[in-house]
Amino acid sequence: MDLLTKVVISAVLLAIVVVAAYFAIVRFNSAPQITEQQAVALVKSDISNAYPTAYANITNVSPSIFPGSWHIIVSIVFNSTKPCPSYYVWSFDYPKYGFVNRVDNIYTSNCTVYGMLQNKSYILASAPVAIASSYNMGLPSITGFVHKYGYANTVVHATFYNSTSLMGRNYTKAWLINYSATNANYSEYVLISQIGGKLLLNYTLSH
Repeated sequence: MDLLTKVVISAVLLAIVVVAAYFAIVRFNSAPQITEQQAVALVKSDISNAYPTAYANITNVSPSIFPGSWHIIVSIVFNSTKPCPSYYVWSFDYPKYGFVNRVDNIYTSNCTVYGMLQNKSYILASAPVAIASSYNMGLPSITGFVHKYGYANTVVHATFYNSTSLMGRNYTKAWLINYSATNANYSEYVLISQIGGKLLLNYTLSH
């Protein structure tokens, strides 16, 4: 093969590579780009459809490491008003991985508060963690209430107080957890400290 033929073949191959690269760039640039608002709306909609009873909150959105996608962080709580709520932090890289989430953190699940397993001075920073912590104590008044009226019928709420006065005593930085049921004529209350979840008070109030 003479030199001229080699030059012609090389030129043709180079032209093919250049044309292919051009069309690849044009195709990439012409692909529809999803906005941050669209990505958030689609992820929220998918969570709502898949888990209609869960409470989900978008806590952060930033450009993903994958070009054209968004990194979306979601706090999600299942069974938020039951004795054993589950609280997770999920993340999505949308649309790169669609609606497939990664579990970034587990605060509580199956009535286990994971942070408290390693740290006795763990700060109970959320209602689901406070609720699970109170139920985990195994107080006879609480376990008896749930057993009597049924787990499904028990409704639990937690309220944080920087300071409060109960039964003639003052308390600071504490969670008050209330256990009630539609067919019960009384409610059970548990007051626990925000740091470490120590039992401060347990009492019953009739309706």
